[in-house]
Amino acid sequence: MRKSIRRLKIGSFFFVILLLFCSRAGAYDIKPYVNEPAFKADARLTAVFCPLNYPDQESFQEDIQVLIKSLRKVKPFNELNNISFYYINLSKEEAGVVFKPSQDFPPIRVRKDFINSLSSKLKSTYKLVILDAQGSVSCAELFSIDKLSLIIIGRNRYKDNNSFVKGFLHELGHSLGLRDESPNSEAAFCLPGPPNCAVTQEEAERLWGDLTGKGERAGYFSGCCGNKNYFRPTVASLMNNPDEASDFGPVNERFLRKALAPRNSS
Repeated sequence: MRKSIRRLKIGSFFFVILLLFCSRAGAYDIKPYVNEPAFKADARLTAVFCPLNYPDQESFQEDIQVLIKSLRKVKPFNELNNISFYYINLSKEEAGVVFKPSQDFPPIRVRKDFINSLSSKLKSTYKLVILDAQGSVSCAELFSIDKLSLIIIGRNRYKDNNSFVKGFLHELGHSLGLRDESPNSEAAFCLPGPPNCAVTQEEAERLWGDLTGKGERAGYFSGCCGNKNYFRPTVASLMNNPDEASDFGPVNERFLRKALAPRNSS
């Protein structure tokens, strides 16, 4: 009887938390990054940072600052002003209700009403960036600039801020439509295709042949999307070997410029 009462109390406690969350589902403060305008009517890319397993808000804010400052230095993002950054301060209890572990891909599930509340407030598509302070898995759904998608950054897998930044840029690239250029087996989940992974050299020539032989670093290099017989455009890029690369490479930069161009541009 006592065990039943204890279970009832525990169940009631979590039910109360769930009710509090549901009552707040549309009440979260979506705050602009401190050095960014609160709203950009022409924003082509909107990123919303959310914390998971952070010991305090200060550490979360420091990580956001590191990522955004570094992004602003990388081509072609350093050329653009139509990017908006937001963040949400979730308590540990709220994050535990919003985010749930999953055995499938992606490894974290997000409550649909939470997603809908953000969409309603932002009135645009966005990239939801979950910074998991205790996680060791980073991944992103392969999507386009116009699709709402999820980016998960496992902070624990990175040895320092430099690798942390490059890991984020790699996953952001996936969310914008760039494929994994690594020939290693863990990249095999990513199917080959434009703009940066070709099954044959003939296909590669059609995709980026105009950028080769002109002083650019573009060429036809073996291996991408987990297959050593496929072709990628650069020896090393942030989509191939982030720890050894400092940029996306000319082919990927051209793709990103086009994707992030103002909607009314020709």
